[in-house]
Amino acid sequence: MHQSQLNKVIFSLVVGLFSLSVIAGDVVAWKDLTVEQQALLAPIKNDWNELPAKRRMRLNELTMQWDSLPERKRNKLEIRLQRWAEMSPEEKKVVKERRKKFQSLPLEERIKIKQKYQWYKQLSPQEQEELRQRWQKQSNNSRQ
Repeated sequence: MHQSQLNKVIFSLVVGLFSLSVIAGDVVAWKDLTVEQQALLAPIKNDWNELPAKRRMRLNELTMQWDSLPERKRNKLEIRLQRWAEMSPEEKKVVKERRKKFQSLPLEERIKIKQKYQWYKQLSPQEQEELRQRWQKQSNNSRQ
């Protein structure tokens, strides 16, 4: 077996064992993270214990894969973690409520929303701003 294949097998086993521990009710505690993982996740240290187990597991997996992630994905994650850390408790509450509402939508609707968001992200900054302004001028009822 080649070294890269062996590394993939070991990684899969580690993720599998970790997943089993989460299913069994063992969530990742901050103290269980490596020093490197704690450094990467430092912006959300104070919120770590409040995160859902699935989110902690996903973040743990991402930090375990950190060196192999594309630079663009690492940068995006760092920015999102920093933004979260800078939010007030009220802002975090709003984000959590919106996420919960989004997750409760039917799959087809979530897909449509994601597609619209991707379309929006392809617009130039000027087009995005024009669209935002038009949206803000609309009444709540006509925004749907």
